Amino acid sequence: MPDNMTSSCLLPDFSLEQAAQFARQTFALDGSLEPLDGERDLNFLITTAEQKFVLKIANADESPAMLECQHEVFQRLADAQVFPRVATARPSVHGRLIETLSGSQGEHACRVLPFIDGNLLADVDPLDPALLEDLGRRLARLDQALESFTHPALERPLLWDLRDALSILAAYKPLLADDRKRVLVEHFETGYRARVGPRREELRRAVIHNDANRGNVVVDPTGERVISIIDFGDMIDTWLVAEPAIAACYTMLGQPAPLQNAGHLLRGYHAELPLDDIELDLFFDLACMRLCMSVCICAHQRRLAPDNAYLSVDEEDAWELLAQLRELNYTEARDSLRAACC
Repeated sequence: MPDNMTSSCLLPDFSLEQAAQFARQTFALDGSLEPLDGERDLNFLITTAEQKFVLKIANADESPAMLECQHEVFQRLADAQVFPRVATARPSVHGRLIETLSGSQGEHACRVLPFIDGNLLADVDPLDPALLEDLGRRLARLDQALESFTHPALERPLLWDLRDALSILAAYKPLLADDRKRVLVEHFETGYRARVGPRREELRRAVIHNDANRGNVVVDPTGERVISIIDFGDMIDTWLVAEPAIAACYTMLGQPAPLQNAGHLLRGYHAELPLDDIELDLFFDLACMRLCMSVCICAHQRRLAPDNAYLSVDEEDAWELLAQLRELNYTEARDSLRAACC
């Protein structure tokens, strides 16, 4: 079972002043700095007279090869015009895209990306069906652009890989403090074992973004179009259908008609990159399992880094959504999602 979170929940330990000095000396960026949220990386918004940038100081456990992999992906997405904006890396004064900063936790790979202005999906309410379909289409185009992409850095264990869902639950479900919550997770776990387990080898594999959550999707001011998707730190070679299933989870959170939202997103994805019958059959199970993974991993992360509130940002909504989905008739839910693609 992959466990790459033991130290990765500990954010790099650098002050605002240290980050500002590093940005000036290494990337020739002189401006105001303010901290941004991050799960594993320490992020700072740099505002200069001309432009905004993000200084990303990676966790000491992060492989520079993975960052290089991301930069290759950025270029592919830019070439394919998948999004109106793609955050390609800014070279340092030494002409390098990745620099190193020493700290108390070790060596940290650092880079600077342009800040993409727009609204986060988390701040859009209500979620327009046109926006959800556009998000589905953009994710499909992203996956199409990466169809032939390979990189050695992607051959790694990752805690957020849906293929390892059962081992993740086995490790972290015992950390749930409430017996009712464990029973809720076990309901979806049972369905996953019965339906996904026997067919997992039939699911197509692909390199995907793997984390189109509400804080990683940037939309335009109208709330109808996706500008970009950010944070490729969880990119991995896994099941293709995981891409829209994961995104669907976050479009359902805190929504009055969650299954309809998932259907709009699935319709957009399927229109660009058709899913096969098996993928459509298992879509609902995979979306529910991602939610179960999320609440169990959250319990693990909170134990490691209790002061990092960002790690629990979606937890309450996830539990409420799981309770809602538990009340649905499974066959009707599955069939309604399939019907959205017709």
